[in-house]
Amino acid sequence: MAYIQTVTGRIAPEELGLTYTHEHLLCDQRLCRQDGLRRPGSEGNLMVLDDIEVAIGEMRAIRALGADALVEVTMQAWGRDLPGLRRISEASGIKIIATSGFYVEHCHPGFVAEQSIEQLAEGLVREITEGVDRTGIRTGLLKSAISRPVVEGPEEKCARAVARAQRATGASITTHTSGGIRFEIPGGNIGMQLLDLFEAEGVDPRRVIVGHVDENADIRFLEAMCRRGAFVQFDVVGKWHWMLDETRADLMAALADRGYIDHLLLSTDRARKAELKSYGGIGYAYLLTHFVPLLRKAGLSEEDIRRIMVENPRRALAIHPPPS
Repeated sequence: MAYIQTVTGRIAPEELGLTYTHEHLLCDQRLCRQDGLRRPGSEGNLMVLDDIEVAIGEMRAIRALGADALVEVTMQAWGRDLPGLRRISEASGIKIIATSGFYVEHCHPGFVAEQSIEQLAEGLVREITEGVDRTGIRTGLLKSAISRPVVEGPEEKCARAVARAQRATGASITTHTSGGIRFEIPGGNIGMQLLDLFEAEGVDPRRVIVGHVDENADIRFLEAMCRRGAFVQFDVVGKWHWMLDETRADLMAALADRGYIDHLLLSTDRARKAELKSYGGIGYAYLLTHFVPLLRKAGLSEEDIRRIMVENPRRALAIHPPPS
């Protein structure tokens, strides 16, 4: 039977309410940097989210606006803290789904180079089915990240490990595709390339979330990924250097008009102090207070918004264990 795994335990998919599908609550981006940002007291401290009380406050704010759950996508080399996430969840009432997998190559843990694809996959399976290290906390999602214009090298190795872990567990895969210029590669983009790789490994595209599609989106590619069955995730809402939010809303409305509303997911990818309300930023709440009204203005109904933020996450995050 399908279920969703949170940091406090399993729930039935229908128990999941309004969900942010790609966020960071506790992370330390300095851990995989080799430059001056690692110096104590440098501006790199702005790239650290380590205050649990701040996170609890931010989560209480979105819960008051109707949010129910959040997917936390921080990886090992970015400071993943599952006990901390459990504390945040218990104190705020927000359900949190943690993630297993690998971020981009320069953030890979040392063991990635030492282990085979199968060994890496086995480690991911353990986190999904048994728990992470000695915490006993299980993750509920797998992650693959690509930083290049093509899927190759160690990132391809990790993507294949993630795919094999997906086959073994039935958990879904979320992806970091670093949109940008990679969406302008002739003949395709990283999301399409990853779907090719995952399908070759036997993964059903309906179990794949293609992330960061709104960094520099091309609706032709978005439609193509939806046609293959994947979810496309607009997850950098409020980051106007990539795209105006009005354009994001119009793109989502256009995809809905073309019959793809059941493939859309939504989030903000907060990962720095300056982005949080507690430090003067727009915070996680911006999605509900400012962006959802733009979706209404673009022509989406309340039922459309519910499908994007409630029904779609229920399907996207459900774990379907394979027959034993």
